[in-house]
Amino acid sequence: MIKKLMLVVFALVLLVIGAVVFAFYSIDSIAKRAIESGGTYALGVPTTLNSADVGILGGTFSMSGLNVANPPGYGSSPFLSLGDGSVAVSFSSLRESTVRLPHLSLDDLNVSLEKKGGKANYSVILDNLSKLSSGSSPSKSSGNEKKFVINELSLKNIKVGVDLVGGPGAIGNLTKVTIPIQEVKLENVGQTGSGVGGSGVTLSQLSSIIVQAVLAAAAEKGNGILPTEILGELQGGLANLGQLDKLGMKVLADPKELEKLSAGKVTEAVEQGKKAVDDAAKKATDLIPGLFDKKK
Repeated sequence: MIKKLMLVVFALVLLVIGAVVFAFYSIDSIAKRAIESGGTYALGVPTTLNSADVGILGGTFSMSGLNVANPPGYGSSPFLSLGDGSVAVSFSSLRESTVRLPHLSLDDLNVSLEKKGGKANYSVILDNLSKLSSGSSPSKSSGNEKKFVINELSLKNIKVGVDLVGGPGAIGNLTKVTIPIQEVKLENVGQTGSGVGGSGVTLSQLSSIIVQAVLAAAAEKGNGILPTEILGELQGGLANLGQLDKLGMKVLADPKELEKLSAGKVTEAVEQGKKAVDDAAKKATDLIPGLFDKKK
């Protein structure tokens, strides 16, 4: 009897050890899926992550290669890409329903803004975020979703590329401008702010806040650089969301770099791009009668 009892206890111990080992080796993939799912749900476009690394023993988390796809009908390059992200957190905190992070750093963000046929990719993204904040988008079924409070969120080395005309090839390259932003800082994310006061934010909400912060920084530092139409659309879309009001957002950029992107130069580039498009269209029109004349 004792021998059988010992066998049962031994089997239970093996099961527990097996479960711990499985959790240890699968936690990276679980974190990766959670980030991809949260981003896709919030932004309404496929979000993928190359790798996630949860250091259980060291209390660290890092990720790399985050890509947010462009909405359908726009360029093949991602709407947003992230180089690396890292945070230090205790394993005991990860077991809580709301995880408090002293600092979260995301580095090397690239954002691509473009307009085609009177509609902009950033407008599609902002519309999706608006549905999320208003609750009109289908809610996620999980009631035990992990939430986060972040004392300081830091977004570093941001490059916002703006396609001013949306022309192909050399024409498109002629009318592109890149706004460099050194850093965006947010404070007490999940602790204050509309709809999330003190209760933490989900990964979907965090994805929304990060994208909003980057677009708000582009609008702030792009004032006087971006065409008034694009600037107005960004400011209007962000105003409808209003989640950044109480997060103490600070945007750092090199004034000298921004001075190089004067409104005059951008306007001149746009006019050159439009002229190139008109010239190409005129050449095509002139060529068509010539073709018909040859057939005669």
